[in-house]
Amino acid sequence: MKNIQTLILLFLSIAAGTTLADENDEWSVIEPPGDRETVSIDTTTFTWADVDISPDGQTLVFHTLGDIYQVPVEGGDAEALTDDLAWNFQPRFSPDGTRIAFVSDRNGAENLWVMDADGSNLQEVSSETDHLLHNPAWSADGDFLAGRKGYVSRRSIPAGSIWMYHRSGGQGTVLVDRLHGEDSQKNIAEPAFSPDGRYLYFSQDVTSGTVWQYNKDATEGLFAIRRLDLETGETETVVSGPGGAIRPTLSPDGDSLAFVRRNARTLTSRLVVRDLRSGQETTLDDDLERDKQETSGDMGNYPAMAWLPDGNGLVYWSGGQFHRTDLDGNRETIEVRVRAEKQVHPAVRFDIDVSPDEFPVRMHRWAQYSPNGTQAVYQALGYLWIHDLQRDRRQRLTRQNDHFEFHPRFSPDGNHVVYTTFDDEDLGSVRIAPVGRGAGRTLTDEPGHYVEPAFSPDGSEVVFRKITGGYLTSPLWSERPGLYRVDADGQGEPERILDKGASPQFSSDGSRILFSERDDRELVLKSVNLDGQDEREHYSGEWVTEYSVSPDGRWLAFTEHFNAWVVP
Repeated sequence: MKNIQTLILLFLSIAAGTTLADENDEWSVIEPPGDRETVSIDTTTFTWADVDISPDGQTLVFHTLGDIYQVPVEGGDAEALTDDLAWNFQPRFSPDGTRIAFVSDRNGAENLWVMDADGSNLQEVSSETDHLLHNPAWSADGDFLAGRKGYVSRRSIPAGSIWMYHRSGGQGTVLVDRLHGEDSQKNIAEPAFSPDGRYLYFSQDVTSGTVWQYNKDATEGLFAIRRLDLETGETETVVSGPGGAIRPTLSPDGDSLAFVRRNARTLTSRLVVRDLRSGQETTLDDDLERDKQETSGDMGNYPAMAWLPDGNGLVYWSGGQFHRTDLDGNRETIEVRVRAEKQVHPAVRFDIDVSPDEFPVRMHRWAQYSPNGTQAVYQALGYLWIHDLQRDRRQRLTRQNDHFEFHPRFSPDGNHVVYTTFDDEDLGSVRIAPVGRGAGRTLTDEPGHYVEPAFSPDGSEVVFRKITGGYLTSPLWSERPGLYRVDADGQGEPERILDKGASPQFSSDGSRILFSERDDRELVLKSVNLDGQDEREHYSGEWVTEYSVSPDGRWLAFTEHFNAWVVP
């Protein structure tokens, strides 16, 4: 986290024309370096704003533009409770009305905070740096806060879990863990305690599998509202069905549950109240802003709402404004105005020549030294280049312009380069070209999708990988993918030795083929004999992205977390 903070600090300092006095200086979200300018805000509409009402029914709190405001329940000019460069949002009154829980990134990551109802005495409750917290909810006694903690696994979609913290701070404890463990991408969010303190309600993605998917149909019922019995530990579904059910909000007496459900025809959402004893549901507003059930919903699927203290209605946000709807159907808009001065950094802008006659090449792929260290080969701008390191001269390996060139590897004597080609219409091949004068040759007798060729130690054979097409490339010639070896003289037919694996290379004595394979969360280095038999495992790592064995077979290099490592 500190490395990221330092990079941001450096970027902002350069943009502002300043320098870093000390790279160990603590980064401050509240007081970042650089010039600022003031922007005046005067608005009566707000975007995706959580709202809550004080227990005495006199005051609304809400968030907009990264700060928390209070306003009389009848509306009017709002007063800022926070006013700084931190992003403060999702306020919730404590049961006695003396404190407000909220989420803020003021210490570098989004965590649960508590302040007095007048905006003073800010105190951090959770101190996460990796797993962001949202959706604060007070326990009935006001001593604890529940929040939605996000976990990222293989994708940027965070799986949800519900954690509870004492309001004084601490490490917290999990109440509702991720579904399917560490690989889960399914959301659990929007915790809400029952007024008697026995139950914890929450929304949960109840679709099958562990993977979050795009383009789901929310009208079929993606989410359900469930509740955890804090005495017995049992969990049950309270509301489900077409349109789903999100943002559970308990009435003051605990007998009714307000929630949001998706409309089937209009693709908007509606506010529904369910009698928990009879199961009867009543729609109070059928034209809410569209909820976020199709998205990750990491900050909640709909802005938080609140019951009036007498239980006769609710206040909520929709369509840019706050509304009050009574149980008898009477509805009114609460007119709120925010006037504020916001400090922002000027936009960082650079002059860019869109189409220069000359430009530096910044992406050199598959670069490597020749065996004697006098030359290098790499791909740039779609073609292979030989770099004479002694004279600092560069020239194309070939003179053709019919196809692009990929994955170069020197021969053991450094006189040839094996590589693959590709063209959108003609597809690809595996070829060998001389370094200097001479004729090249093609090792494959049919078009295909070829990658990662490598010479044997004596230069007599080549191993390569055949992959499948499709997506952005042609699906043709995609049969029998896997690892192949072929004579380097171009006279023989390629022979498939394995139907799996990637990045193949010969062992130092030429008797085995080393390759990598993804096994669950780890990348494993394996080998087989030249017939594809006698499979062995040699090394594995959870965050490893690539392996390379030295020519003498004594060392293993690998990349992990953007660093290169060497191990015997």
